[in-house]
Amino acid sequence: MTQRLVLIALAALSLLAAWTIASAVATAKVPWPEVALPPDAVSYEIGEQINMDGIPLRMRGFDTSASPEQTAAWFRQHMARPVVENKVGAALVLGREQNGYYVTVQLSQAPEGGGTRGVASVADATTGMAQRDSYRAANNRLLASLPSGTELVSAMTSIDERRNARFVMLINRYSEEVNRERVRDLLRQEGMELEREARAADAGADVLATLPPGTTSGIALFFKGKGREAIAVISRLPDSRASIVLNTVTTMETYQ
Repeated sequence: MTQRLVLIALAALSLLAAWTIASAVATAKVPWPEVALPPDAVSYEIGEQINMDGIPLRMRGFDTSASPEQTAAWFRQHMARPVVENKVGAALVLGREQNGYYVTVQLSQAPEGGGTRGVASVADATTGMAQRDSYRAANNRLLASLPSGTELVSAMTSIDERRNARFVMLINRYSEEVNRERVRDLLRQEGMELEREARAADAGADVLATLPPGTTSGIALFFKGKGREAIAVISRLPDSRASIVLNTVTTMETYQ
């Protein structure tokens, strides 16, 4: 699920990048827009609050019995113009700016075949622009705890049912052992201790799904502390760089 959320959010942000910064700053703050769905769509929530790379998002999944082509035609007819279209992998993403927000609809073939699986996203780009300095500062603090030259690929937070989850993906050119020690030190400073480690493939499908495309194995490290737990997956990419995927979950009671 975590990897799926990242792919969905990155799809939305790929179109958001086409929207100029100037328009985001100039637009006054207005209520979040609603995204109309086809009449036969069955919708479901995807998290209560999501923040992707510093931009607040609201996301809602839906399924329809119509084909992706038919569903895309419905949105082209019902979304206000202009609509920007882009292909992200096998998915079609339609997007448009709307009063300081960026609305996207991602459509792909349903796994069962015949129907469409979609995600409607609304990105609050105005707020994202306003808080970008604090977001960068938080990322710089994270990078300062890791080996020099480490790059942040993506960062996402999600609050759902009193659980605050943070997912980050980083890359560098250090060994798995160096990264293991630095991640352990980082999480120890946050009150978590390493409980066990295993090959990612042995840790279960959910952990294996966090591996970036192109990797087939990795080391999974499991950490735990008071009201907090984390899983770090360290793997090697085809170009020999190391990938660090860190998923930290904090219960809201921790803050009380």
